[in-house]
Amino acid sequence: MVKKSIRVSKKARYYQIGVASKSISRVFIVLHGYAMLSEFFIQKFKNLDDGNTLIIAPEALNRFYIDSNYGRVGASWMTKEERESDIEENIEYLNSLFKTAYDEIGHDNFKMNILGFSQGGATACRWIFSSKMKVDNLILWAGDIPKDTLIEKNKNKWNTFNTHLVMGKQDHLINDKMKAKFLSLILEFKLEYKLTEYEGDHRIFPDVMLKLAQSL
Repeated sequence: MVKKSIRVSKKARYYQIGVASKSISRVFIVLHGYAMLSEFFIQKFKNLDDGNTLIIAPEALNRFYIDSNYGRVGASWMTKEERESDIEENIEYLNSLFKTAYDEIGHDNFKMNILGFSQGGATACRWIFSSKMKVDNLILWAGDIPKDTLIEKNKNKWNTFNTHLVMGKQDHLINDKMKAKFLSLILEFKLEYKLTEYEGDHRIFPDVMLKLAQSL
C-alpha cells in the first residue's frame, strides 16, 4: 500500500459583522473552538459592532456531526490525522481571508486583533508566526500556546504585539494544575502577557469581551 495525496480547491465560509470600508479602525478575527460553528460563535462579539469595527469569524475547514442523532454539526481546525497538512491549509486559508478583508478595507491604518478560543488559540498562534501581517493584539481565550511557537527564533516577533490570556475561574477544562503549568512555561520563555480572569466557565462572555476590547 502506498500513501498518496492530491491538492484540491475548497470553498471556505466565514461570517462577518460590520462593513469593510475606509471607516474601519479596528479588526477582530476570531477563531472558534473545537466542535463549534462560526455562525453561532460570532454572535458572542455583536456588542463590539460600533460602525468602525470589523469582526470576522472564519470557520474551520473540517466539519463533522457532534451528536449520535446526526443533528448537530461542528468544525475542527485539526486532529492528529494529517496534522501538519491541516496546519498548512489553515494558514493558507487564513492568509487568503486576511488579504480579502485588507483589500476591502482599502487602508492599513487599523488595529489588528486576533482572538483564538480554546482549540482556535493554537491555530491563531501558528498563523501569526507563519504570516507577515502586522498584529497588535493576540487574545487567547481558554486556549493554549503551542510549544512550536515558543522557540528562540520567534522571540522578537512575540514582542511586536500584546498577548492577552483570558481564563474562566470555573473552566472545567483548565484546572489549577494545568493553569500553573501553562503559566510556568510562558514565564520560562520570558513572554510578557496580560492575564484576565473572570467568573465563568469554558465560554466567551460578551461583557468580559467588551471590557477587554475597550482596553486594547
